[in-house]
Order: sequence, then structure tokens, then C-alpha cells
Amino acid sequence: MSAQKQEGNKFDKILKENFEVVLPPFLERYFGLNIVEFEKLDTKLQTTIEKETDFIRIVTTAEGERFILHIEFQAKNETDMIYRIKEYDGIIQRKYQLEIRHYVIFLGAGNMTMRTQLHENEVFRGFEVLSLNELNYDDFLTSQIPEEIIFAILCDFKGEQEEKVVRSIFTKLKAVSGHPNKLQKFVRQLHMLSQLCNLDDIVDKVREDMPVLIDITQNALYKRGGRETLAEHNRLAIIRMLKRDMSIKDIAEIIDVSIDDVIAIKNEIDEAAEEKRNAIINMLKGNVAIEEIAEKQEVAVDEVIAIKNELEQKEE
Repeated sequence: MSAQKQEGNKFDKILKENFEVVLPPFLERYFGLNIVEFEKLDTKLQTTIEKETDFIRIVTTAEGERFILHIEFQAKNETDMIYRIKEYDGIIQRKYQLEIRHYVIFLGAGNMTMRTQLHENEVFRGFEVLSLNELNYDDFLTSQIPEEIIFAILCDFKGEQEEKVVRSIFTKLKAVSGHPNKLQKFVRQLHMLSQLCNLDDIVDKVREDMPVLIDITQNALYKRGGRETLAEHNRLAIIRMLKRDMSIKDIAEIIDVSIDDVIAIKNEIDEAAEEKRNAIINMLKGNVAIEEIAEKQEVAVDEVIAIKNELEQKEE
């Protein structure tokens, strides 16, 4: 199997697994299809060359229409996509002899530029496209279904800061997933989907900052013998967030601790910083070399120089 095929399969597995759960409301909301019955079909279409569809079902609508529903997930623009769908159309039509409706869910980060309609002399009429990156992420974030929430990562953030939206997705997943194992599953899937829109680095960063989402038994600290408790791990996460100037209220909500706990750690940091500053000042007054001070106090040379300049300005 080629690397490109393997790359596509890892996304297909997530999409197919989760789309099954959210399909009925999704189809009604975005395609106007009020499906009342699904009949599962084999996704593999056997011809002289085996073809496998992403999603295929015989459905019956509330109006009594019965037809084959065919959906493909597409992560990038392909110039021959229209002909691939046409090929599926012929194979499916021959096998099931039912009306077929084709849809493509575009997952890419850019604009969809694929041709969706055949010329009149090409017979096959075409497919509809829904670009997730044009949908409001909040439409997915307000869901109570984790299988639907993870698709928010592929939507339009409407000008919101990317990290803020990703944090909101994590927080919502934690609230609705229930069992920790389910939460871990959806976090892994979120990370996979984030690669489609180049947000995997941000997802990694947020996952690191939110220890309540980490399976502690898989954490490196745990594997080293559990020398660091989860409480200490939370403390380190709080310190990282404080250094990034996140608000105390947001940190308390993300880590699931009290505001007083965050304030206490902030005060510890401030006190430690003040003690270190005083130690640097005393060493400067004792004519200790700047490089030696930086090494002993475990700070950057520039930080020592900045404090030295402040002292000199005060003396002037």
C-alpha cells in the first residue's frame, strides 16, 4: 500500500466511524434530506477492479423517496474527481438498479476548486459539495455529541484565535465524553483531523497544557515510577499557563481547580522570582561576573544585564 493511500485511510477510518453517529441531523441541516431509514450497504464495489466507496446506503425519506445515498470525503482538490464519481455512479447503478445521489464532503483548508458538474454530453449530472471550512465552528461546538464536536476543528473559526477555539473544543469534549477512555479516543481523533488544517501543533500544545485530558498511566512521568503525582503535574501545567499570561479564571476552568489554587501558585512564582532577583542584585553588588551569576541563578545573561542596567539607572 502506498504512503498516500495509508495517509488517506487513517482519516477515512475516523470520518466513517464518527459520521455514522451524526449523519441524520447532518444531512437534514446541510443537504435538506430528512432520512427516516438507513439500509447499510457494502462499501466495497466489486468489478474487474475493486472500488471502495467512503459511505453508501439505501435510504428512504419522510416523503417516501427510496434511493442510494453515496458520500465521499475529500481532503484536497482533484482535477478528475468528477470522473471518479461518474465511475462510482456506473458501478453502483449496475449493481443496485436504483436512483443514486452523490455528495462530497470537502475537508481541505483552502477553497474547493474541483469541477462538480459534467457537460451535458457526459450523462452523469454531478454531486453537491459541503466545505466544512466554510461552516461556523460554533454550530459543531454547541453539540452534545463528541463525534460531531471534533469536526469543529475543520470549520471556519470566524476570526477567533485558533488556540482559543481549540481549547474550547477540548473543554467541550471533556464535558460530554463521560468515560475517560472515550475522552482519550476523541482527543486522538481530534489530533488526526487537525492535521488536515495544519492545526496539529496547536492541538499538541493545548493537550500538553490540559493534564486532565491525559491518560496518566501513559504519561512519561508515570512510566518513570510515578515520582510526580497528578497534582504536581497540574501544578506544572498551571505554571506554564501563567507564563503565557493566561487569565487565572481560564486556567482554573481548564485544569478544573479552584481560583484560589491558581492564585496560590501565582504568588509562589512571584515570590520565587523576587527572591531570585534579590539574589542577582546582591551578586552584582559583590562584583560577581555576569556570566557566573546567570549560570548560578539559572537565568539568561540578558536578564542579568537588564537588572544591572536598572541598578545603574537608579544610581544616576
